[in-house]
Amino acid sequence: MKDKIHPKYHEDAKVICGCGHSFSTGSTVKELHVEVCSSCHPLFTGTQKMVDSRGRVDRFKRIREKSIAKATAKLIHKKSKAEK
Repeated sequence: MKDKIHPKYHEDAKVICGCGHSFSTGSTVKELHVEVCSSCHPLFTGTQKMVDSRGRVDRFKRIREKSIAKATAKLIHKKSKAEK
């Protein structure tokens, strides 16, 4: 192997989860921040958890509500036209 081309490996890198759990592992980065770990992941805990770091779920819900409202308004408009 060539010298001085590989990143420094830290034997005691600290991993910090969004739930507050932390543990040590080996990595080229001294400190890692993760959103989900084994103590809060639904596969290991058996509970359902919504992970939404960028607000995509809220955006989807807003768009869906608008489309439902638009479709309802369109349906009401058609019914009122048919009655006339």
